[in-house]
Amino acid sequence: MTISKSLTGAAAAALASTLSAPSFAQLTLEQRVEQLERENARQATQIAEQQQAFSGAPQRVGKLEDALDSGLGGGWFQNIEIGGVIEVEASYIDPYEGDSTSDLVLATFELGLASQVNDWVGIEASLLYEDDDTDLEVDLAFITIHNPDVSPVFFTAGQFYVPFGVYETNLVSDPLTLEIGESREVAAQLGFLYEGFNGSVYAFNGDNDINGDDRIESWGVNLGYAMDTDRYSLTVGAGYINDLGDSDTLQDSVADNRSDAYQALVDGEDPRASWFSTDPSERTGGWTANMGVGVGDFSFIAEYLSASDRFDVDSLAYRDKGAEPSAWNLEIGYNFPVFGRDSVAALAYQGTEEAVALELPETSWLIGWSVEVFDRTALSFEYRHDSDYSRRNGGTGEDASAVVAQLAVEF
Repeated sequence: MTISKSLTGAAAAALASTLSAPSFAQLTLEQRVEQLERENARQATQIAEQQQAFSGAPQRVGKLEDALDSGLGGGWFQNIEIGGVIEVEASYIDPYEGDSTSDLVLATFELGLASQVNDWVGIEASLLYEDDDTDLEVDLAFITIHNPDVSPVFFTAGQFYVPFGVYETNLVSDPLTLEIGESREVAAQLGFLYEGFNGSVYAFNGDNDINGDDRIESWGVNLGYAMDTDRYSLTVGAGYINDLGDSDTLQDSVADNRSDAYQALVDGEDPRASWFSTDPSERTGGWTANMGVGVGDFSFIAEYLSASDRFDVDSLAYRDKGAEPSAWNLEIGYNFPVFGRDSVAALAYQGTEEAVALELPETSWLIGWSVEVFDRTALSFEYRHDSDYSRRNGGTGEDASAVVAQLAVEF
C-alpha cells in the first residue's frame, strides 16, 4: 500500500492537460505512443517523489487517497473528488499477562474530499473515526500551492502528518516506527520535487509547551530520492525533527509522566514541588532514515527512527535515567495473483530500544496476507508475536500473540 499517491492531483491534471493539447492530434500513431510512454514515465516518477515528500502519514491515509484518486466526475463535481475507507477487524489476543480476549470492531471510518481548485491550488480534507481510539474528528485539512509544470517548489499549510518517517507496510498493523514518530500538526511546509529528488522544511507550534512558552518553535526537515524503472523501483529518505516529544504518542506520555512526577513531589511534601514544572524544560530531537526497493514481484522495506538524545528523566525514563527511544522495521513482501485477483504476502521483523515506558514490545514478528476479493475490497489476515522487555528493564519478560482478520473497502 502506498502513502500519499497524490495529495493535490497535480500530476493527473498535468497529464490531462498534455493529452488534450491541440498538437497531440496532429502526431503520427508512433509519435503518439512515444509521447504517452514518456508522459507515463514522468508521472510514475512524480508520484514516487510525492510519496517521499508527503510521507509521515499512517497507511490508512494512503488507502483514503487511493480512493480519492477514483473521484467523481461531471457537473459541479468535476473539480472535486470524494472517497472513503471502511475497515472492520476481528481479533484474538493473548496478552503478556491475564486472560485472552477477542473482539469485533469498526477499526477505521474515514471520509475525505480533494479538489484541484486551479492550476496552482489544491485542497484535501478528511474526517476520521476509529473504534475505542478516535472520536469522529477532522483528521486532515490543508491547502497545497504547487504547479509542477511551472515550478518544482510547493507550499502546504494546514493540518497534516508532517513528513517525519514513511511508515510503509503491507501488513494490517502499523509498524513500531510509526508508534514513536507519527506527528499530526497544524503546520506550514515549503518543499520541492525535482527529477526524482524531493525535500522540505516545516514548522509548527507543538502541543507540549517548553518552559510554558506557547510559540512556533518546532520544526523539521526531510530529504529523499525516488526512481521507478521497468526493472525496479527505489525510494530512500531521511529526516530530522527538533521535538520528537511532541509526536502523537510521546506527547501524551510526556505530559502524563510529568504530571505524575509533580503529584509524587506534592504527596511527599518535597520542596522541589514549588519549582517543578509539568511542562518539559527542553526539546528532544529525533531522526529517521528509510529505504524501499521493488524488484519484480518482490518488495523490501527498511526504516529506522530514534531520538537524537536522552529525554529528561521526569519526561520519559528508562532504567532510572532519561530514555532514548528508537524503533526499526524490516519487511519483505511478495505479490502474486490468486484466481485472477491481486494479493500480497508479507513478513516483518520489528523492534524497539528503551521504549518500555511507551508500552511497546522489544521485538515483534509479523506475517500476513492480503487479497483483493472484489474491486477495491480487500480481505487481510495477520499473525503477530511480541516479546516484552525483561523484568530487569521494566517489562514483564513475557510473550504475547494476536491474530487479526480485516475487511477493508475503499470507495
